[in-house]
Amino acid sequence: MDTMDAELVASYEKELRGQGLKAWTTYGLHVALFLRWISSKSLSLGEVDGAVVNEYLAIRKRQGRTLGTLKIDLTSLRGFFRWARKLGRINGDPSDGISCSWLDEPGGFPAYRGPLRGFFRRPFAVLKHTLALFAPYWEDYISVLLERGHSKGHIRSVLNHGFYFHRYLTGRGLRRFSQVTPKHLDGFFRREGARFRAVYGRAMHRNYLQNVRWQLEGFLTYASGRRGRHFLGSPSTPDSPALPERLLARYMEFCRVHGGLREATRKGYRRNLLLLRSFLDRKGVRRIQDVGLNELDAFLLRHSRHMGVRGLQAVASSLRSFFKFLHLNGDIACDLAQKVLSPRRFSADLRPKYLSWKKVEQLLEGVDRSTRTGKRDYAILVLLACHGLRAREAASLLVSDIDWSNRSFLLRERKNGSADRIPMSQRAEQALRDYLSVRPSCVHQAVFLASRAPLRPLGHSLSCVAERHMLDRFGGKQRPSGACVLRHSFAKALLDRGAKLHEIGSLLGHKSLRSTLIYTRIATEDMREVADNYAELL
Repeated sequence: MDTMDAELVASYEKELRGQGLKAWTTYGLHVALFLRWISSKSLSLGEVDGAVVNEYLAIRKRQGRTLGTLKIDLTSLRGFFRWARKLGRINGDPSDGISCSWLDEPGGFPAYRGPLRGFFRRPFAVLKHTLALFAPYWEDYISVLLERGHSKGHIRSVLNHGFYFHRYLTGRGLRRFSQVTPKHLDGFFRREGARFRAVYGRAMHRNYLQNVRWQLEGFLTYASGRRGRHFLGSPSTPDSPALPERLLARYMEFCRVHGGLREATRKGYRRNLLLLRSFLDRKGVRRIQDVGLNELDAFLLRHSRHMGVRGLQAVASSLRSFFKFLHLNGDIACDLAQKVLSPRRFSADLRPKYLSWKKVEQLLEGVDRSTRTGKRDYAILVLLACHGLRAREAASLLVSDIDWSNRSFLLRERKNGSADRIPMSQRAEQALRDYLSVRPSCVHQAVFLASRAPLRPLGHSLSCVAERHMLDRFGGKQRPSGACVLRHSFAKALLDRGAKLHEIGSLLGHKSLRSTLIYTRIATEDMREVADNYAELL
């Protein structure tokens, strides 16, 4: 330490004596040691920053200094830096944010840039919520929540409940994450429930408990997945001798490879077959070969009580497909598929439900476009109403599918199996631009994302957006709702304006003209003209 530093320390000690501080000699000694150390590194006092202070304390720790000594070092330096700042020797306080608990972190707390830094400013608060038992998955999970778009309020709730659950686990003597089981989670809620009842004289609200359980299970499932296992056990369904899981797996693979069915269709078939499996188990059927028409009739009759005609037709279609597969593979000798009949519907009853174009305009004008969700919903409704897209086609639209220069967008996989590039109307272009300007950044490339975290493609919920706006606008008077109504309204508007059937079918993505002919049943104006002018000729 040079003469100038010695004079600085002496001046600082004089200041401490003037304040009546009894430990002025101890503080002066610690400051002198620090100044001697920075002199050995050829640093001036003005060049000292947080990293230098943290490095000095880390060296002292490696030399065997106790935590108490390190805290005295830090306290002495903080007082010295405040005094030196008043004199104008330094511009800021290099000890700001330095903590003795962060000496093992390169650069200390000021250099820490983990996700917890966005929620806590003080070192002790970040250290409190680091949760060593959950490392290294805890902070990674917080980063995942941020990427998924969860609000800071939700993440703070996860941090708070995670802290108390971690304290419960460490109190039970757990030292590794692999020791955590669902029984510990149940025990934590029992203890917290008993404590809440003892304090407030009532039970915790059921919805609150469920929300906290979801938060903790979300982290435990994520961390267990990183370790290659399931926290709640491997998901499995009880097997059945009549319809064993391996037989269902063979059938699902057959539907995928040979039938070319979509995943949603395969899931629907599997769901219906699981209902059949439960029914056969209750009836005591032990082999699929023992299933006859009596069992299938009883099964369909049972579900006809709470299913509509279309739902029952879907179940019957699943049964026909499954038993045809069994017959083709030699699992059953008789082809029962030909004897499973669907409920009949008259073709004249299949009249598409639609809105007049005046009501469509009222629906679009009623959307509040001042919010991000409103801009998204308006863009969805415009695509459904002005382009006749199916809900699935609009939900699968990607940002890269939009060609702004040619004012068109690509529908990669329509129901007819083809990919079409559709010209984009000016109204749809403006609606998409308005939404994409406020669309949250996300790893998903789908245009339409859920309005609430986690950020994900809207998917099947897109039709619910149209249904909700219809109910809000027209109330219970407008019973038909959903994306299909706007699609039918688009076809009806084209028909009223003189478009030809093959043109309408091309825009709607119909594979056969028979699919488009159904819209001739809603040409009410043409039928009215016939009734008014040519009734006497009929």
